[in-house]
Amino acid sequence: MASTTSAKRQAASAVKRAKDEAVAGAEDIAADAQASAQKASRRVKRETSELEASLTRSAEDLAATVTEKLRAVGVDTDRMADVAKEQVTDLQRIIAQEIQERPLRALGVAAAVGLFVGFLSAR
Repeated sequence: MASTTSAKRQAASAVKRAKDEAVAGAEDIAADAQASAQKASRRVKRETSELEASLTRSAEDLAATVTEKLRAVGVDTDRMADVAKEQVTDLQRIIAQEIQERPLRALGVAAAVGLFVGFLSAR
């Protein structure tokens, strides 16, 4: 009977060691996964930053090229920008005035546009 009790103790001890080893192994795997995720996150942030800088440079180069070519054919881009700003300001003033004079009509138009855009985006 003593050997049975001893065997049970040994088995219980072996099970406890196996559980402890499994927990330690799982903790190691979790730590490795966390370290890998952090490393990947840093790499993605770095690559995103590099991509953003590259796209910004490309957009600036494209804008400079277009501006240069427009100026070469006699188009004053600075004047075009000023006119566009004036038109936007005038349009904003007209819209604000229309909303103040006819708020229900403006609300109806906004609702109709919202439904239309919602319908199109649902497709």
